[in-house]
Amino acid sequence: MYSKPEFAPLSRDAVFGLIEAAAFATVVTSGPQGLVVSHLPFVLDRTRGANGTLVSHLARANPHNELIAQGLETVAVFQGPHGYISSSWYPRNPVRDSAPTWNFAVVHCHGRPVPLDAHATARHLLQLVDVLEKDREDRWRMRELGPGGMERRIPHIIGFDLPIERIEAKFKMGQDERLHDTGGAISALEEKDPALAAMMKTHNAHRQD
Repeated sequence: MYSKPEFAPLSRDAVFGLIEAAAFATVVTSGPQGLVVSHLPFVLDRTRGANGTLVSHLARANPHNELIAQGLETVAVFQGPHGYISSSWYPRNPVRDSAPTWNFAVVHCHGRPVPLDAHATARHLLQLVDVLEKDREDRWRMRELGPGGMERRIPHIIGFDLPIERIEAKFKMGQDERLHDTGGAISALEEKDPALAAMMKTHNAHRQD
């Protein structure tokens, strides 16, 4: 992934935080017939491996299943806040001569998947529901599937670990633009897209005119 030093994440926690907040990734594996792409939810286990381990699942009917089972090289792409940055938001200083752009945060997690057995897959599904239902009013619980509800579904699902061998992260938040231009964009975004505005503010807080 092309990047610049200015776009480096501020910390490993910022990278893991983006993964956990997104909880959903585009998964790409190169197989004998070319690239195969799926879109899957993930839970991040920060404690396993030097870079953590991602855990997910997919339908056995999905052709991606065969590549996962073979442990072929795979990348999971997580996307954070992003959006168009209009030059109309830049101050006239004396003119708005900076080009518009797109700011975004993205994390690529590279690794080789390891299939899970039925027991571990069921445990992953319970954890995934707990993570995604956390703090919801009248949250849903897996036991509401009823007797045999999980058992009927597990044969049609394959769970897998993705130990993260390499992480690429790019937080392009206007760090390479003139500070007054980035400031103008932040002000414009505070109501339109507060999540992007907040991330831009954080990643430009150390800069001075």
